[in-house]
Amino acid sequence: MSLLNKSTITNQPKSVWAVFFASIIAFMGLGLVDPILPAISNQLGASPSQVTLLFTSYNAVMAIAMLVTGVISTRLGIKKTLLLGVVIIAAFSTLGGLSNNIWTIVGLRGFWGIGNALFVATALTAIVSLSKNGTSKSVILYEAAIGLGISVGPLLGGILGETSWRYPFIGVGVLMAVAFVFLITYMPESKEEQKQIPTTSLRDPFRAMKHRPIAVFGIAACLYNFGFFTLLAYAPFIMGLDAYGIGFVFVAWGILLAVTSIFMAPKLQEKFGTVKSMCIMLTAFAVVLLIMGVWTSTQWVVIACIIFSGALLGNNNTLITTAVMKAAPIERSTASAAYSFLRFIGSAIAPFTAGILAEIYSPHIPFLVGGCFVLGSVIFILLNRHHIIHVDKSEDIAMEKPEKRTLIVKDFMVSNLISVKLDSTILELLKLFTKYRIGGAPVLDSQKNLIGMVSDGDIIRYLAPKEGSVHDFIYEVLVEDEENEQDVLNERINATVEDVMEKKQIYTVKEEDTFERAIRILSHHHFKKLPVLDSNNKVIGIISRGDIDNNLMKILSNK
Repeated sequence: MSLLNKSTITNQPKSVWAVFFASIIAFMGLGLVDPILPAISNQLGASPSQVTLLFTSYNAVMAIAMLVTGVISTRLGIKKTLLLGVVIIAAFSTLGGLSNNIWTIVGLRGFWGIGNALFVATALTAIVSLSKNGTSKSVILYEAAIGLGISVGPLLGGILGETSWRYPFIGVGVLMAVAFVFLITYMPESKEEQKQIPTTSLRDPFRAMKHRPIAVFGIAACLYNFGFFTLLAYAPFIMGLDAYGIGFVFVAWGILLAVTSIFMAPKLQEKFGTVKSMCIMLTAFAVVLLIMGVWTSTQWVVIACIIFSGALLGNNNTLITTAVMKAAPIERSTASAAYSFLRFIGSAIAPFTAGILAEIYSPHIPFLVGGCFVLGSVIFILLNRHHIIHVDKSEDIAMEKPEKRTLIVKDFMVSNLISVKLDSTILELLKLFTKYRIGGAPVLDSQKNLIGMVSDGDIIRYLAPKEGSVHDFIYEVLVEDEENEQDVLNERINATVEDVMEKKQIYTVKEEDTFERAIRILSHHHFKKLPVLDSNNKVIGIISRGDIDNNLMKILSNK
């Protein structure tokens, strides 16, 4: 069964399409300046290496900002974070269009990068959370927005840039104002959910990088993005075309990127698996860059290579983003922040490096170096293949024969869900735990959205005194000042789940996740239970260590 299903991927709520539209505009910023780079260089008297700093400052700031997007979004909520990102992009893109100095524009592009980081990192989480079609199709939709944004950006830059290099910058500001209206109108904001959302620490993305799969994909993306942004930032200087011409070349490139990310990447995953498909695409892209490095002076070869590379990049972007979302036993938003930080390092270094290499040596060298970096990413993936091979095990499960099918969460979860609400009392909670002989339960709102988890440990910590041992507490309750302590217990026993539940990061699994992923999360974080979500992010079950043990016994007994 293909990851793409036309009948379902377009069946999305208005909120998803609002984020999708805003994402297209946000990603216009990547390709927007391509057609106008030579014009900016000529009219502001800047060298090509100075002009490529428009990419370097943008990506460098975005890489660093990725580390704090989680902290900001968990405190502001997804909607407010998206709106803040949109406002920052609109403001600083417009200011860039009104500037008269290359260094001022470089600085403003850095602030633009902050807005883009807030928006981009949160947009992926928003689409995955709001979509009705699960992680894989949500990633495809997100990558489609990237592809459309990158393809439309050069077109807008070429058309408006033919009149003045300033207009593309101002145009993004206007479009982002439209995106702001769409988001504020159609994006939902659940006050209950925002109130209970667990906060993220600044250390979480750094902790995430300790997971080998995240580190492997992040470093590989860093190396690959070096080649990607060498092409994006330096190719306009060697094509010998005006703004219109450069714009239309990158439009064709962007269309191929968008189409392949939606339609071809899922088929590659289905036939070859994620890791093998990534290596094929990256190897082909390295060859394309090396060809550009050899025939740099032949215009038609350079243009053909740029356009063809769009197909390779579209496939690889979807493949690697999907892999990261499945790679490690951590929340997807944290994984995305850590991965994005690593990959944008390559994006930041490449543009300025390409300009300097061309000025010192020759225009051939940037593409040859970029090709070597991309080949390095392939070698790095192959050397660390044993750390990431598990991402392929959750794919195409539905196509396998029943007797050989990979065990997934849906096969061993407890679907007879016992849950509580925020206003349930401790007394009700204790009765529930005693009746069903359980030690914890998910906390849900009226729409079956997950708010948190509450356990018997949370109750004990709430009822116990802040100082002294549990033994001292029991002795005081049973022996000393019985009536006084009983009054305290009577008062606390009527407290609600909202008072007791710890506000911490929530880890979940999807019903289509593999048995192996559930084991990794439970073992790594020492959890006893995990909520199970369906494709609409509604809680439909729960898994525990006991469920894992029982299924391990079944697996071993069948061998």
